[in-house]
Amino acid sequence: MTRYHRQIRFQHFGEQSQRRLQQLHVFVIGVGALGSGIAEQLVRSGVGKLTIVDKDVVHLSNLHRQSGYVEADAEAMKPKVFALKERLAMMNHEVTIEPLYEEVTARNIEGILEELQPDMVLDGLDRFETRYLVNEATRKLDIPYIYGAVVGSQLSVFPISHDGPCLHCVMPDVPETMESCDLNGVLPPAVHLASSFVVAEVFYYLMHGDFSYQMTTSDIHQGKVKKISIQSLKEADCSVCAQHQFTRLQNKQLKSTQLLCGGVFQFRLAPGQFEATISK
Repeated sequence: MTRYHRQIRFQHFGEQSQRRLQQLHVFVIGVGALGSGIAEQLVRSGVGKLTIVDKDVVHLSNLHRQSGYVEADAEAMKPKVFALKERLAMMNHEVTIEPLYEEVTARNIEGILEELQPDMVLDGLDRFETRYLVNEATRKLDIPYIYGAVVGSQLSVFPISHDGPCLHCVMPDVPETMESCDLNGVLPPAVHLASSFVVAEVFYYLMHGDFSYQMTTSDIHQGKVKKISIQSLKEADCSVCAQHQFTRLQNKQLKSTQLLCGGVFQFRLAPGQFEATISK
């Protein structure tokens, strides 16, 4: 394990966590700025298998923040999953990388997860309605899921599994008004920090056998990072994780909502627990 010697030397990680990582199959949904950053860190760290899914192509406007792509990819408008696989394969030939060039919808998400049987799903999405689909599918199939979102200079990351609140507990409804990268812009350091927090949660899971059940939020413009416990947000009567009503999965005609680039907003937290200025 010479290749991974530096992370193995970390006392809380060690060879046992490295072996777990090398046996892990991670599914990254969406490989824009956040998802491609997550994928790169996992591949460099030695994840066993990585499946990536996206239906977008590389654009010139992606390159300032999406480190997995180069100008030639944008000029050719190459599908992101294929361009990223090429780049990742050059970083670590030991990792199995499977690209899926398709859009995740209510029609296919459950079937994809049942076929792939990943150990964990990571969020690189920029459509909020799709996040709710992933939340329902992973909850129904009992697959751990890590939410991540970035807009402007702000980010949020938190883990979702059967022991903690689901996305619907924390954000019961899709907000009517939301910030977006198109309207509000996005800073590359915020994206890279968010991808690091997502991968850090994966490492925590490997080291401790469970998630931290904390929400990490940051505003790099303000120089702030906060962590709060999310266990108290689990709703006893949540329609998704308590009542198992998977309405979005059942609605095969559901349309994707506004492109958000990972809008961060309207978490259901008590006053004083978290500054909700991350979004209006």
